[in-house]
Amino acid sequence: MKKLIRLAVLVGLAIWAWRRFAGASGPRERAGVSYADGSSVVLEPGSVGFERLASIARAALRP
Repeated sequence: MKKLIRLAVLVGLAIWAWRRFAGASGPRERAGVSYADGSSVVLEPGSVGFERLASIARAALRP
């Protein structure tokens, strides 16, 4: 049982270290819209309409 707990802790630390040090260099910004019927649209930077939707979202999130 102790070996299983040690293994779980070791795997958790390895995943954390991988995400912390070898992951993406910065957060990727995306803008998305969800509709009442359950469908959604996600825009990546550089796509048509991204900057407009992202600026609206940024303004809504400011305190």
